[in-house]
Amino acid sequence: MDIDQKELYVDSIEFSYSSNQQLLSGVYLHIKVGEIVGLLGRNGSGKSTLMKIIFGTLRPKFAYIRLNGKRIHEKTFLTNELCYLPQQNFLPTAKTVDKVVHFMVREKNSRAKFQEDGILKPIWQTKIADLSGGELRYLEILLLLNQKATFFLLDEPFSGVSPVYKEKIQNLIVNQCAKKGFLISDHDYTNVLAISNKILLLQNGGCRILKDKKELELFYVPEGTFDT
Repeated sequence: MDIDQKELYVDSIEFSYSSNQQLLSGVYLHIKVGEIVGLLGRNGSGKSTLMKIIFGTLRPKFAYIRLNGKRIHEKTFLTNELCYLPQQNFLPTAKTVDKVVHFMVREKNSRAKFQEDGILKPIWQTKIADLSGGELRYLEILLLLNQKATFFLLDEPFSGVSPVYKEKIQNLIVNQCAKKGFLISDHDYTNVLAISNKILLLQNGGCRILKDKKELELFYVPEGTFDT
């Protein structure tokens, strides 16, 4: 399939933690290659839950997920077309950066690029446990983007990260956007908005497509937030 025809289509997501607590009800979203979709919403609105459902690590009451024209009935991550960055760090803390890269990056040329990366080169022999929050998140995202997946779900990529690394992570995502599609959720909404070309607000169990960030002042942020 031509890359510009690839798409992630999600519809009718239903999820509840109990019979009296419906969290997601009929959620719809659509991501194409070249799109960076910002998923915003208040605490407890279901953003992380939605990503886990799409990825296949959380079972919903109902979900219709179509990836590149094919409906997915099982775990989406088994297709190798989808990668997920969880809120929690996932790399083994006792390993050094070079060992983790060697394990996760199979191609020698790609490993060489990691070693010459301006951020990773000074910390190449450093244990994962000793990295700063920004160094660790940068490494995790770089490792994910090295995978051959087309779509990426990034949950809190900017959380606990200094402004310098937030900018570097933004650049990683933007530089990959021509050949990939992204769904990004973060409470640091300014960094999400800075690189998103589509904005979704998860509210009352469903996704609202916003045409302009000013609409967030009606539902999400204080009035006047985006006044120039």
